[in-house]
Amino acid sequence: MNEQVLQQLEKKLSEKFPFGIPRKEIGRATGNVLHPRTQANLDCLGQGIKGRFKIGRNTIYPVQNVIDFLQSKMTTAA
Repeated sequence: MNEQVLQQLEKKLSEKFPFGIPRKEIGRATGNVLHPRTQANLDCLGQGIKGRFKIGRNTIYPVQNVIDFLQSKMTTAA
């Protein structure tokens, strides 16, 4: 089931954010699972979403890397 959810999320995010997800939109894009300030802190520690790039002052995350990051953080509930 997790795989189906991630595939649906990837499709929706790719349609809405074809060039990547801006950090300031990461909360809305992921249903508030990820928070922009937390991502900024993780980036500073070198533990954030890989492949980020900047356009002006905006940090952008590639959609597939966001999906991979979410997948790496997923656990099953007991």
